[in-house]
Amino acid sequence: MTNKFDAVEQDDFMKFGAERPSYLDIEDALLLLGGHGVAGNTFKKEALKLAGWTGGALTTYASRPVVAAAAFNKLREGLSQTKSADELKAWLKK
Repeated sequence: MTNKFDAVEQDDFMKFGAERPSYLDIEDALLLLGGHGVAGNTFKKEALKLAGWTGGALTTYASRPVVAAAAFNKLREGLSQTKSADELKAWLKK
């Protein structure tokens, strides 16, 4: 995929306004890699978990900003070095 995303900061999960936080772009990239619809959403959840996200379906990123920022920054690094969903999963597992 080799995309470049801005670093995710803890306060990004509480921002509202015109500037789109990069974690939303990372989520979009995960959905695209996994395939849109249910497959993309399933892959996004799996990738976030592999990256260290510990929240469940009803847990907001803002409720655990330290963990969320760390997970998204790990995904950010992985997405910059991989080209496919399988490559990203393998990268996250090492």
